[in-house]
Amino acid sequence: MLFRTELYLQPTDYKIEHDQLILLLGSCFSQNIGERLQNYKFKSISNPFGTIFHPIALGKLLNYVTQNEQVHAEQLLLSQGIYVHPDFHSSLGDIDQTKALFNINNTISSIHHLLKDIKYLFITLGTTIGYRLKSNENIVANCHKLPLDIFNKEDVSVSECSKSLSLAIEQLLQINSQIKIIFTVSPVRHIKDGIIANARSKAKLMSLAENLEAQYEQVTYFPAYEIMMDDLRDYRYYEKDLIHPNDLAIDYIWEKFCTQYFDENTIQIMQKIEKINRAVSHRPFNPSSKEHKAFLAKVEEDKINLMQMYPWMKL
Repeated sequence: MLFRTELYLQPTDYKIEHDQLILLLGSCFSQNIGERLQNYKFKSISNPFGTIFHPIALGKLLNYVTQNEQVHAEQLLLSQGIYVHPDFHSSLGDIDQTKALFNINNTISSIHHLLKDIKYLFITLGTTIGYRLKSNENIVANCHKLPLDIFNKEDVSVSECSKSLSLAIEQLLQINSQIKIIFTVSPVRHIKDGIIANARSKAKLMSLAENLEAQYEQVTYFPAYEIMMDDLRDYRYYEKDLIHPNDLAIDYIWEKFCTQYFDENTIQIMQKIEKINRAVSHRPFNPSSKEHKAFLAKVEEDKINLMQMYPWMKL
């Protein structure tokens, strides 16, 4: 007797390895996956520009990076004493205008100079509902708690989102034609606009991802949203807010991710790292005992052996 419909994923033709550079952009789900990649010592950069939900905002962000386009002081807005830019997350803002400019431009330049080395780009799309700044009609990445009357709220069409991301992908492929781009739709429910609006938005994002996958051979899709909605399909896999997947759900989706993108050798390396991680977090009964000192020596030996086997790994 079956009590759930499990989603079985076929392993991809290519496999992610520890020494391949991975860049993750998008909603907080990219951050969730990025944290697990970093925990297992993959060469990964997770949301260097902060969480960004909208496809057009992500397309503009990629344009900044591919063109190494720098922002200027007159483009910054002052919100509650913090200088911010509408195309970037508030985590890059600062009370000092010069520091805010440095935070944004330095991050753009840093990622730009890595583009040729990035093997995988993981993009999580959050919602098609966005806010246009009335002054220039541009969709913003973040409203930064600015007055809502300076924005127009809009559920943006699939075609407009596709145009923005297609342009960004074309520019990216001119720099790095070998990059693999993995799109996913965030399993986080954006229900502040209502359940119906959220469902329609997610449907648009899935259609958008399907279009891009058909358009570019470098683009594939990971069904995080479908796993959450149809495989898990239970409120016990959500946080108390009934919006965000809880750790159990994210761990389950991570396992599916591993099945699809990692080979047996990578899994074995992860198991060795997990053993070291558990050992490092172990709380000793008596820190000064001979047994614990011998335990620490063994852990250090395991770390050294692993780094000798894999010189690119930092433990």
